[in-house]
Amino acid sequence: MTLIVFRHLPAVAELEEQLRLQSRGLLAEDEAEELPHLIDDASRELFGITANDTFYPALPEAVRAQYGRAEWEAHFETLGQYARDPNAHWRDFGLDLCCDEGRALHCLDVFGRQLVCALNDLHPQAVLTFAFCEIARAA
Repeated sequence: MTLIVFRHLPAVAELEEQLRLQSRGLLAEDEAEELPHLIDDASRELFGITANDTFYPALPEAVRAQYGRAEWEAHFETLGQYARDPNAHWRDFGLDLCCDEGRALHCLDVFGRQLVCALNDLHPQAVLTFAFCEIARAA
């Protein structure tokens, strides 16, 4: 199976660089102010939703009727777990979410909830928009 390399997606590459600079304290003040908007724009482009859309109060009524708050949040427990191989969980979904050095991408912190929703069909608007492009390129 060919993996979709997340860091090669244009929206991810741009955001990953901004988050790398931010983690090192090198992000310019005006860029830091724009970062939340860049994250939300990239999230909508990649997943059709933002992180805010994945929080329990913002869920569509039909989704909240299926899950209690604790049950809903349990879906995201894998995001905080350490693994020797950061790709171990994601490889089963055909994704490579590591940087060139083999560490987890910074953007997983801001895209993780949306990714889980899309992969597990948890949110009605969550999709892997990038997967369709990658599949089309491979054909």
